[in-house]
Amino acid sequence: MAAVRRNHGSVIRHMRVFLIALCACGGPPTKLVSPAGPSAVATKPAVAARAPVDVIASLGQPLAESSWIAPGPAALVLGGTPVQAIDGAPRLEVNVLEEQGNDVRVGVRLDYAKFALWMSRTRLLAIVARESQVSFPGAAMFGVDAMRVVLHGGAQVQRLAKKDRNTQVRYVGALEVEGWLPDEALVDREPAGRTKLGRIPTGRKTLMLMTGAVIRVEPKWVAQQLAVMNQGYFVDEIKPLDDAWSEIAYEDGDVFVHGYVSKHDPPGRTHRKKEPEQTTPLTPNANVADGTCLWFGGEEIGLLVGDQAVLLAKGDRAGWFTLTIDTPWGPLDFDAKGGTETELAKCGG
Repeated sequence: MAAVRRNHGSVIRHMRVFLIALCACGGPPTKLVSPAGPSAVATKPAVAARAPVDVIASLGQPLAESSWIAPGPAALVLGGTPVQAIDGAPRLEVNVLEEQGNDVRVGVRLDYAKFALWMSRTRLLAIVARESQVSFPGAAMFGVDAMRVVLHGGAQVQRLAKKDRNTQVRYVGALEVEGWLPDEALVDREPAGRTKLGRIPTGRKTLMLMTGAVIRVEPKWVAQQLAVMNQGYFVDEIKPLDDAWSEIAYEDGDVFVHGYVSKHDPPGRTHRKKEPEQTTPLTPNANVADGTCLWFGGEEIGLLVGDQAVLLAKGDRAGWFTLTIDTPWGPLDFDAKGGTETELAKCGG
């Protein structure tokens, strides 16, 4: 038994020597690493908060870029109670102040007031960025003398549909045109101050057409329609073909058309602009000063231009009034603040 204990002790001493030697030869001790856990979830970069738009500063600047709207449902605050435009209200030149999703905020500039409101992006008219030939399904139109429709840069069109990289548009002016343009030919803004030209005379014999007269790519009643006479009446007659058909052309600052028209062709459909609906105007009861600030929802969103006669009533809060003016959306109520009805504050005051 004593021999067994001596042998056992000898084995233990040899194991200790081996372990010490192993540690001495292995360099610095190895750092234990715990089992890897799940990798940290990558966080999205923080989106910088968009600086609030200074509506008054923007409206106070000369208009540099123009956009155009067809007045329709709108709201003075995003998601607010909608107001409907007067039926037949004309297009308005505006500037885009900000965008959020499918809504845009525009600056409306009337002769007597400037203010901001929100509306659907669909109310924005597209602007033809450069001279572009309109394409029609199944119609091939090539060459300088080809029967065709060309929209000049600056023409305003309504977007109807989209397919691949093309947009179906409708132009409504002296003539009405409905066809396709490449997407890159359309923009939402243009430099302000474009001068719109009327009919450009060529010295040729003029031909008078009635509203609804259809201009076609060939002198056949079943041929592709190029345009329909809408608000204009005169075209240039290039050549009479027979008692019914004539080759004609028309051009103004927006559109050029070269085609055939028949005196016996049934009239086509047009989207003639309506005359603005006649509404009962406000009966003003106060005269307020140029620059009076227009508030809504606790924000300065507009101002009066020049001294104006308005409808003014005391508000629910001391020092506040309700100021109402006529607009293309009918009478709109704004807030105005001041000590008295004759001392309404200007913006920033």
